[in-house]
Amino acid sequence: MKVLVLSTGEPSRYLVAALKGHEYERRNPDDLYLYVSESVNGYDRIYTGHPDLATPDRLKAREFDAVISRLGSNLNFGATILQHLNENLGIYCPQSASGLLLAQDKMKTVMRLSTAGIRVPLTMFAKNASHVEFIMNKLGGLPVIAKLLKGSQGLGVMICKDQEQTNTTLESFWGQSIDVMLQRFIDAEKKDVRAIVVGSKVVVSMQRTGVRDFRANISQGGTGTKISLTSDQESMCVKAAQALGLDFAGVDLMTDKDGKSYIIEVNGNPGSKIIEITGHNYFVDLVEHIAKKVRRGQDIKNGVATENVQTDQEEDEANVNIALVNSSLSTEHQILIDKKKAGTLDYNGHALLSFYENHRI
Repeated sequence: MKVLVLSTGEPSRYLVAALKGHEYERRNPDDLYLYVSESVNGYDRIYTGHPDLATPDRLKAREFDAVISRLGSNLNFGATILQHLNENLGIYCPQSASGLLLAQDKMKTVMRLSTAGIRVPLTMFAKNASHVEFIMNKLGGLPVIAKLLKGSQGLGVMICKDQEQTNTTLESFWGQSIDVMLQRFIDAEKKDVRAIVVGSKVVVSMQRTGVRDFRANISQGGTGTKISLTSDQESMCVKAAQALGLDFAGVDLMTDKDGKSYIIEVNGNPGSKIIEITGHNYFVDLVEHIAKKVRRGQDIKNGVATENVQTDQEEDEANVNIALVNSSLSTEHQILIDKKKAGTLDYNGHALLSFYENHRI
């Protein structure tokens, strides 16, 4: 299996270790050039334009089985590159570009999770509100949690304990046109859980405990311990990741004193602290998950394809001219086709269908 690692920096040693036995190439999305054809038949491409190159080189989609996204900075552009690789060129990725952008925005994440029937903390969002007391009452009174819409590792998360502090904090942010979301304070005794979701299961989880303040993030001085989740908690985490279109994510969960759990955030680019604390390299699970998807796609294609030796021109022409034999289609493949015809195919379904039908991997 050959993997394209899409990352602005070098892949971590844990990811490199998990890819042992497979080929991989890292590409910085900032060095890539999108090419969208004006032809109605597609023929879209992508080029690497590293400054050291005299002439940009074409990255051939058929040479890669999958993309692993490790996008941190400049996510908007990186997600556009990922969308092109996944949707236009048909390379499988366990994360959707739209899902990464959703996870980056805490307010949009909360909204999406709520529509999916997943419990989140009581939340309010306003801009230059004139009725702060009304909002505080709706949130159950002080203290409340204020969060910037973007940020990780506990940065941009504040607790407002009294009326004066709350007013001055909100006025300061709103006066600078900085959006802030407000959430009911959940007393979890300075504890939360980070769970890593791969596919349809939680592969590792740890409990974090705040030391310096109410934030439990390890980067804010918190401590971590490997734990096992209840079946209900694991189900919540998996559903949260899937609701955002992510087959790989870090999901943060908090449980109050009454035993009620809430999804706090979803992280599309989880860090490696949980690996160091638990000793479980979740990238191994991720690579195994991708390999299974690739094998399943190859099995389907091997049942209907003949030869796969093509020139670049033949590859372009084949993008829309591959004739699949209906009798050879798997049940899952046929279900995806039927859903597409009915207009009920979701993002992940489109990606998987594209993966099945694209011969260039």
